[in-house]
Amino acid sequence: LQVVNMAAKRVATSSVNWAKLSERLVPEHASELFKLKGQNTTFSAVVSQLPADLPKFDFAALKKAMPTHAALIDSLQKQYESVKIPYGEIPAEHNKEIESWLSFNKERVNLHDMKVVDGIEEAKKVEAKWSSAPPVEHFDRQHFSEYFPQHFYDLRYQARVPDPCNIGLNESKELETRFADYKVLRRADKVDDH
Repeated sequence: LQVVNMAAKRVATSSVNWAKLSERLVPEHASELFKLKGQNTTFSAVVSQLPADLPKFDFAALKKAMPTHAALIDSLQKQYESVKIPYGEIPAEHNKEIESWLSFNKERVNLHDMKVVDGIEEAKKVEAKWSSAPPVEHFDRQHFSEYFPQHFYDLRYQARVPDPCNIGLNESKELETRFADYKVLRRADKVDDH
């Protein structure tokens, strides 16, 4: 009973608050949390059956039974007694890994928060634009090019070329640089470079 109590005490110090963890997770991760909880329960059941300390060996009796191997048994005894299992302590190299992951995750969360703030600002702009728009039934040609610029364009004030087949003529600045001076139309008989 004392061994079981020691093992239970050892596990109880590192128990997980599953209710608090489930509150912090999004519903999409419920299946992973359920699986992790099952694995933890299985592990806790196995650990609670084990004694808290390593089993004791009678090395003196072993030396008497095998006197020719006394030096080897002494070496084994020193190694066995030097075994320390620091339950509940995380090794330093794992702590460094955890800290680096936490800092990376913190930066990722901060980036996500900044993107959310930017998205809210953009959504407010779109909401303001559409709240001041007239009903769609009253749209004229200028309204369509103002509110749906990707489908309706007005070449009087937009730097675009007609692209009725959507082949991507306006995706690059090549046309704009090639025909930058389009005030004078070149005639084929006046161009002498071809």
